[in-house]
Amino acid sequence: MKRLILIPVIALCALGCKNTSTTAMNRDFLQLAEDRYSVREFDSKAVGQDIVDKIIDAGMLAPTAVNSQPQKIYVVRSESGMEILRNVSPCMYGAPHCFILCYNADNVCPRGKNDHYGDIDVSIVITHMALEAANLGVGTCIVGYFDPARLSQEFGLPDNIHPVLLMPFGYPSKDCKPSERHSECRSLDEVVEYK
Repeated sequence: MKRLILIPVIALCALGCKNTSTTAMNRDFLQLAEDRYSVREFDSKAVGQDIVDKIIDAGMLAPTAVNSQPQKIYVVRSESGMEILRNVSPCMYGAPHCFILCYNADNVCPRGKNDHYGDIDVSIVITHMALEAANLGVGTCIVGYFDPARLSQEFGLPDNIHPVLLMPFGYPSKDCKPSERHSECRSLDEVVEYK
């Protein structure tokens, strides 16, 4: 129901904004996308629940195959939970919190006879969340380096819930900066081809 209410409000706001051009809005988004980077050194300061809720809301607005919304999001805020994650993955980087992004096998949209969109949908959801986090001044790092079976066992996840990605989050430490490769991009000629 939330989605049905929000979309018309956003559309009305866009129509009523006389001083905002589409080009300016696009540049703002591109600037956010460019500025967001993988944080690998976090401050210990906790992120407030209101901010966590907004990040989750962004994930809930993400498009999924036939709007199946197979995502299951776990928010790990306890020290015991973070200790489990530090044992499951070396990529927590001192973050005070972490999202575990999974898909629910009971809700995934099939992709042909032997595949489904679960991993793809979770990837889209986490991207929305990472960008909203950056928009709110919260650092994130999208992590795929962990043992999903061990994580499932340690957290007692049901068999139909499949962990795909981790996203440690928190405020970047004062000395944190993007990696040296952050601004490197392949040439458009290498990546884009028109047919």
